[in-house]
Amino acid sequence: MIKYNILKQGFLYMVLNCVFLNAVHGLSGKYFVQNFLANEYKAGNQNIDFAQNRDMGIFIANNLGVLSYNGNEWGTHTFKSGKKQRSLAFDEKSKRLYVGSQGEFGFFEKDWEYTSLSDKIPILFRDFDEVWDVYINNSKIYFCTFQGIYIYDGNKVSVLRHKDGLGRSFLINNKLYIQSKKGRLLELKNNELSTYYIQNQSREIIAGMLKHEEDFILFYNSGKIELVGQNIDAKKFDELSSNIEGTFVNNVIQLSDNRLVISTQTSGIFMYDIDSNEIENITIEDGLKTNACLRSYQDYSGNLWVGMQNGIALIHINSPLRMINREVNIEGSGYEAYEIEDGTYFTTSNGIYFLKNDSDQSIFLNGTEGPAYGFQTIGGNLYAGHHTGLFQLQGAEAKRLVRSDGMWQVKQLKSNPNFAIGGTYSGLYLFKVNSKTILEPVQKIDGFNESSRFFEEDQSGNIIVGQYYKGLFELNFSNDLKSVSTTKFSNEMMLPIDEQIILTKLDNELYLATDNGLYLIDQSNNKIVDAGYFSEIIGDQAIYLIGQDKQKNIHIVAENLVGFFKKISAQNYSFVPSSLFQFRYYFNNDLLNVSTNINDGIIYSSNEGFIHYHPYLEDRVEKQNPLMITKVYSVTQDSTLFKQQPFDIKPAELIALNIPQKTNNIKFEVESFQYNEVNNNQFRYFLRGFEEEYTDWTISSSKEYTNLSEGNYEFSVQSRNYLGEVVTSDPFPIIIYPPFYRSNLAKIFYVLFGFLTLVMISKYHKRRYIQKAEKAEAKRRHDLERKQQELNDIKLKKEQELQVIKEESMKNQLQHVNNRLAASTMNLVVKNEFIETIKDKLKEVKRKGKNQETKQALEQIVKKIDITLRLQEDWKQFEFHFDQVHSDFLSRLRLEFVDLTPNEQKLCTLLRLNLNTKEIANLMSISQRGVEVARYRLRKKLRLLQRENLSKFILDY
Repeated sequence: MIKYNILKQGFLYMVLNCVFLNAVHGLSGKYFVQNFLANEYKAGNQNIDFAQNRDMGIFIANNLGVLSYNGNEWGTHTFKSGKKQRSLAFDEKSKRLYVGSQGEFGFFEKDWEYTSLSDKIPILFRDFDEVWDVYINNSKIYFCTFQGIYIYDGNKVSVLRHKDGLGRSFLINNKLYIQSKKGRLLELKNNELSTYYIQNQSREIIAGMLKHEEDFILFYNSGKIELVGQNIDAKKFDELSSNIEGTFVNNVIQLSDNRLVISTQTSGIFMYDIDSNEIENITIEDGLKTNACLRSYQDYSGNLWVGMQNGIALIHINSPLRMINREVNIEGSGYEAYEIEDGTYFTTSNGIYFLKNDSDQSIFLNGTEGPAYGFQTIGGNLYAGHHTGLFQLQGAEAKRLVRSDGMWQVKQLKSNPNFAIGGTYSGLYLFKVNSKTILEPVQKIDGFNESSRFFEEDQSGNIIVGQYYKGLFELNFSNDLKSVSTTKFSNEMMLPIDEQIILTKLDNELYLATDNGLYLIDQSNNKIVDAGYFSEIIGDQAIYLIGQDKQKNIHIVAENLVGFFKKISAQNYSFVPSSLFQFRYYFNNDLLNVSTNINDGIIYSSNEGFIHYHPYLEDRVEKQNPLMITKVYSVTQDSTLFKQQPFDIKPAELIALNIPQKTNNIKFEVESFQYNEVNNNQFRYFLRGFEEEYTDWTISSSKEYTNLSEGNYEFSVQSRNYLGEVVTSDPFPIIIYPPFYRSNLAKIFYVLFGFLTLVMISKYHKRRYIQKAEKAEAKRRHDLERKQQELNDIKLKKEQELQVIKEESMKNQLQHVNNRLAASTMNLVVKNEFIETIKDKLKEVKRKGKNQETKQALEQIVKKIDITLRLQEDWKQFEFHFDQVHSDFLSRLRLEFVDLTPNEQKLCTLLRLNLNTKEIANLMSISQRGVEVARYRLRKKLRLLQRENLSKFILDY
């Protein structure tokens, strides 16, 4: 078995394109042509000019407006009723589509908003006819009419006219050339029209002007071709000129591969290869709806659009495919082609045809009427299976070797080369290879009667037959090969499926192409296993065809996969998707077959004839068309939520679309810009957040969703490109926000409200509890207070009674103290007075006495009396009683007035007792004058003002 490795890198397609460039032009057959009629695009008949933006939108100037086409739908855009659109040019910088029409020009931008430039034209030059051409060059727009060249610089319109009048104009290598009415070719230089080339005097109208190296090629309406320069052989174009003469040439363009395309009024399209001189003519017989072709345009994918008198054609000139059918006299559904040195044989549902290399018409081989099938070369002789048996082919003749119940094909046995086996409608047929290496029929092989379209010889020499509807069989020959014993493959060999089986041999290994993928028959282990790398690519798709060509590439047609596994090395393949995918509906779906005995590419059987395909000419550098979400529409509110403007570039990133929940019925519209067999365009959709996977494939380019709940979504769409590859759009984020009452803010409000409500309820209950508690506490307190008051009243009463008793007692005590104090005071006064009297008497005795000793004795007694009066030992007792009565008067007085002397304190005490000066003098043993002096000094120490009374101060203190 073979080990298959994945190769992640593609081929050097640019190199291959260069190598096979001539081969693509030499492919036999005709191009695929699509036609769009007025009833499809719903506008006028004539289609004059084309333009395209980088996002692949096609724009067409039509009699009734500007057409737009996105691969799915047509649109018609008008700005003035009755004005026929004649020319277009798209400016990628300003994103404007400039339009020239009848007596009017301007531009579309944004959402097909039209701006007329008529008011910018000088008044004297506003009268003009059709604008036949619009060119963009060096940031200026040139509107070309037969009355003048109108130049728009972005601000104003200037006009250039010529005295001879003007005709058609051409922009070549950033230079503008215009034909004058007198036939001269003018060039715009330095804002002036100067003569560039004086041509013939017939004044024929130039329909096309092309640059070739350093020279120019002029094409006239008549078909005449004129060369301007010295480097071109004039005879080179003689054959082309003779072909287009009298066809009325309308327009000429040069393709990206340098071929010329000539649009004619009566003979369709001519394609001319300057290098090979090959001429191709595409007409009604080749698929056009009319031969009246007005202009042509090559799009960014390399295909050719043709504006016609009645419709639009899209010719797939960039395709590596050609149709081979009636144009070479081949009729019926094709089956197989086989190329030999002199030409190519074709088997169809009508019979066998032979196309010689030097002929453009095939020859039908007489006697082969009816369905014909597979070819095989044995011993240098070519054989073809047929509905009526087996034919040997030689040149334009077919010789029947045997009549049988239909023969699909014949194969020589490798284990016994002297014999060959033919697969028939009802089993196998045995042939012998004679000495001349020609097959001789022997007999139908006994023991097996099933249709044997697919059979192969295994490594043991047994025959394996895949009966499409009945399963897989192993046939063991008898010794004489005239009979077989049959064993049907069973589930024990892990047969994945027992019907829709195609048996084929790839790299000398037997494979089964089934309705559930591809499998390998592992003969050494007698089981059926996965097909390795092939299965990784194919998966579990249904396979309709598989075959290996001369270069060991393996071609496959599956449910959603068409292409080939390119053989890189002995054990490595790489899958290459094929543009055949877009034409898969042209295949012969009854007896699909691939012919690999072709030197130039391979040939597929088609519903009508054959499809010639060269796998190496796949245009791998073709621009990838974008898959875009262009509109989001609210079905609920009948309003547009999002729209991609037709002239704007595809945004790098889609910004999330925020919509309210009330607009939850939304519709998405998409554009694929796939122009290849657009009637086969299919889409599938996926709304992440709503669906688990993509929807089934559908041809609808819109998708509607209803009753979407609030949340975050991502919308994606997938389509298949011309290679069958799945293209996925950028995800479009959608955010459906809920109504306010279900919004996050509302939820926060609800939470806060609930929380506050709970808090308030809690507070309410707490307050009620507190109030009850406070009420109970107040009652309790009131009771306590009442009881306390009662107790207090009792206590107060008792205290009052006690106070009365105390007061009475204190009163009595005070009275007693006062009495004692008064008694003490009076005692002191009396005592002092008595002592004073004695002192006075003693002084008198002393004065009158004469005895000196007696005088001295009396003097001593007087001194002792003075000392006694000064000591006043009873003062302390007096002070004690005085403070008791007068609330610590002396203590407070000493504390406030710390500098008072004892005599001053005594004076204050006596003043407190409200004694007069005489009494104070007596008690203090000083004169009354001394009392006045003492009072004066006391006032100063007590810091009394002049107006303040000393006695009042002492009494109030």
